[in-house]
Amino acid sequence: MDARSSEGIRVAIRMRPLNERELNSGQEKIFRCQNEYNAVSQIKDNQPIEGQTNYFDKVFGEKDANKDVYRYLGKEMVQGVMTGINGTIFACKGLVDTVAGF
Repeated sequence: MDARSSEGIRVAIRMRPLNERELNSGQEKIFRCQNEYNAVSQIKDNQPIEGQTNYFDKVFGEKDANKDVYRYLGKEMVQGVMTGINGTIFACKGLVDTVAGF
């Protein structure tokens, strides 16, 4: 059985790229996705800061598409809602886009 098919909370992070204003002002990335570990690390001088890595159920990088996030979190949840199971997606916009599925 796929772990995602059981009821519960899943937390996924989607890292957004720097926007035009941030790039034009010379800002640099301060977080790095480590997709293979489902982790996000805070970085300084392009190196992870010790003790500043967080692990999640899934990490999506800057190049991942909306459909990838939907396939992982939303599709199954929408199918469940259609059969009477409650579902909620919270999305927070900030340094990283955070999505939690219930």
